[in-house]
This record gives sequence, C-alpha cells and structure tokens, in this order.
Amino acid sequence: MNVRSPESNDAEAVLAVLRAADAAVAGDSDWTASDLQAEWAELDLARDAWVFELDGVLGGYASFYARGGRLSGDGYVHPDLHGRGIGAEILRRTEARAREEELSLPAGERVYLQNATLNVDSATERFYRDRGYEPVRGFRGMTIELETEPEVPQIPGISIRLYDHPAEARTFYEAHQDGFASHWEFRPTPWEEWEKRRLGRERFDPTLWWIAVAGGEFAGIAICEQKRDPDQGWVDALAVRPAYRRRGIAEALLKTAFAELFRRGERRVGLGVDAESPTGATRVYERAGMRTLWQAVVWEKELRPDEDGRRADG
Repeated sequence: MNVRSPESNDAEAVLAVLRAADAAVAGDSDWTASDLQAEWAELDLARDAWVFELDGVLGGYASFYARGGRLSGDGYVHPDLHGRGIGAEILRRTEARAREEELSLPAGERVYLQNATLNVDSATERFYRDRGYEPVRGFRGMTIELETEPEVPQIPGISIRLYDHPAEARTFYEAHQDGFASHWEFRPTPWEEWEKRRLGRERFDPTLWWIAVAGGEFAGIAICEQKRDPDQGWVDALAVRPAYRRRGIAEALLKTAFAELFRRGERRVGLGVDAESPTGATRVYERAGMRTLWQAVVWEKELRPDEDGRRADG
C-alpha cells in the first residue's frame, strides 16, 4: 500500500472515492468538488491529509482536524477495495497524528479522537470497539428535491431579511454563537477565528445569509451557499436563539433559503443535523419536506482524561 499526501491533481480521484463510499451505504452522496476544495484550503495537506493507493489505484482518503482537545479524523474507502486493509491504515495514521497533537496541548486538558462512519453494521461496530472506540452521537444528512418555489410562513412580530455585510458582522456572529451554545460539543469561537473562517472563505456569499429580527434583535440566523460539481444548495448553519425558540422561526428561515435557492436554479438542497439535537431540529426539517439521505455514528476514543481523571462519562 502506498500512502502519501494528496496533490491538486488527485482531486477528481479523491472525490470519486468520497462519493462512491457514501453511495455504497446511503445510495447517494452530498460531497461536491467545491466541498473538497474548501476542505483542502483549510488543511495542511502535507501533515493532515492522506491518500491510499493499492495496485496503483487511489482507493482511500483521510483528513485530520484539531480543535483544542477535540481531535477528529475522517476517512473513506472505495467499496471495491473493502477488506484490503485501507480502513485500518487510515485509523493508524489518524491516531498517530492525534498522539502528535496531544503533546502540544496543555497538561490537564481532556484529549479525545473522534471518527464518524455512515456504516453502522456489526462489522463496523467490531472494527471500532476492538480499537478502543465507543459510539457517542448520531448525525443525519438530509435533503429535499424542490419542484416548486416554497411558500415562506409569516410569523407575527418576526421579520426575515438579508444580513447587511459588513455592518452587521459582529451582531450576526453573536447570534450565531448564542444559537449554537446548547449544541453538542459546542466550543465558543473567538471573533477573529470566526471572521476568518466564515467571512474569509472563498464561497462566502452574503446574499445567502439571513437574519430573523424581533423587536430590533437578531432572533435567528441562516447561512447558506451553492455547491458545485454537482450543483446543490446547502444550508450550512441555521440557529435560533433560546429566547425565541418554538415560534416557527427555524422553519421560516429554512423556507426562505429554499425559496431563494430555487430562484437561483437549485433543485436540490441539503444539510447536516445532529440527530439527537435538544432543539428538535430534525423534526423541523422533516416538516419542511426534507428526507434523511444518510445517518452517521460518531465513534470516540479517549486519549487522555482531564486533570481530575474524569473521562467523557464523568
């Protein structure tokens, strides 16, 4: 097996692996060329991404992210090459990289590695459990095929309008952080980092950012974009601040996005959601006509407990 860092001319072959791996389990994939381009723009490819070749064929891909003590690896194997050792090598590489990262983190901070998989059969469960991982969370990818322009519900006392860039950037950021504060594994993002990641990305399009306003205050936000190759609309973030929940704001923001994406020619819109969200997000999306495309399980391995010796379960 040949393992190396990806190069720009690998993009087409890597995308083929990503889409084939998803389709083998879910029947389809929401990976696009623009997704992969965005991921590679964020990564140090020489250090945090790998391609895996067998018999001269690129059959696997993996990436690694570090966000404090929460480390994550993401790996894909082409279904035609299952059982050839690529999955085990992906895990070995990401775990070795995680151990490197652990050394740079403050003493006493809990450190753990997460991997997500769409495949939740008994073989996958054995694969992870035998290597010290436990399932900790479920996620879904959801999608909708738009045949007509959706009607946006009206909510008394709530108006939905486009975000005014850059004048409202800090206010939007505060609403985004507040809306996601109860989300699983949420960690506050400093303004400077958020500004770079959100406003500095190549696909940033303020004409696809909306706010729900109540009495002059931002009650909720939506961030959307248009993916490419294949074309697809995408809801990247949708959140309602705690004080304004259960008033239909999330559905109104979602359908506002659907309507605009439809007008732009998009007929398919997708998103990812925490299947165990305490805000009931999955039910909101189902009511709006979305269906589940894939379901994923997050597997977690403890690398180091916190300073009091507490692990994930306390």
